[in-house]
Amino acid sequence: MYPNALQIDPLKLSHIDNATLLSFMHMVHNHGLENATMREKMGQWWTDFSDAYQTYDQVINPERRSLLSEDLEGLDNSRDNALGAYHEALLALQRHPNTDKRQAARQLLLSYETFNPDRAQEYMKESELIDQAVKEINERPELTAAVTLLDLGDYVTDLNTKNQAFVTTMASRTASTEGQTTGVVAAARADVEAKYQLLRRLLNVAATYEGDTDYRPFILSVNAEVEHFKDILARKGVSTGSSSNAGTGTGNSGNSGANGQNGQNGSNGTTDSGNQGGTSGGDNGGSSQGGSTGGDNGGSTGGDNGGSTGGDNGGSSGGGDNGGGGGSDWGNGSDE
Repeated sequence: MYPNALQIDPLKLSHIDNATLLSFMHMVHNHGLENATMREKMGQWWTDFSDAYQTYDQVINPERRSLLSEDLEGLDNSRDNALGAYHEALLALQRHPNTDKRQAARQLLLSYETFNPDRAQEYMKESELIDQAVKEINERPELTAAVTLLDLGDYVTDLNTKNQAFVTTMASRTASTEGQTTGVVAAARADVEAKYQLLRRLLNVAATYEGDTDYRPFILSVNAEVEHFKDILARKGVSTGSSSNAGTGTGNSGNSGANGQNGQNGSNGTTDSGNQGGTSGGDNGGSSQGGSTGGDNGGSTGGDNGGSTGGDNGGSSGGGDNGGGGGSDWGNGSDE
């Protein structure tokens, strides 16, 4: 067993809009296609996710096409042209005869390639990468100076302006269709979310028991996407936290009974069928165990356990196998 094995991080999917969710699933699917060993080991679980993703993609495409009106497509083409012009200028300027200008061009090209916005990428991912690339130019003095030296200010301004125009228009189109998801889209979305979460959980278990060697490339790639999409959603004000934490109750002791578990084997009970536990205890002690109505177990209302209403655990409201109110085997919430 490998308790320190890499794990795919959780991402709360329920608050993500359809277009962004499709982009995320698209990237996960692509990374899976690049990792044959992972696909072979995950077998049917990978196949089920892949089928669900492709179904969701087919269902969503008409909705996406309805959003991408002629003006939006025109803005995307305009933005792509500005991106291409800036990139081509950098490639040309890194061969400039002036040493300082060559160095400046290489600095800017390195920054560009760090984010590597690609015109073939999903629309919103391309937008985010362009935004990050422009932001770095504005925040790093040496890059700002390089733009000035190479007289590329107009290129950067044009790229940023056209990217923001696309983002604004895309957001307005998306907002206008919120709440209009059809039953078919909703069903396909629920299926791909469920199949992804199952794949993630089972892969994490496999990495824990087998080691993460065969899964590491895929896990690292997916975690990079998780962080990227968390950043996108955070900018939109969408919560991305996981709710897969342990129960909220204390769950350690049943009233005054230590550990609140198994209030059995108390000595010399005197009432009902009380072969165990007198009024103050049994093996676990505490005023909530042993009492006048205890059958084979301590506690006035506790079944096999201590505490006034505890399931298998202590605490006044601890249910399930975990402490705390309402805890289950997986914690209070989902793994999303």
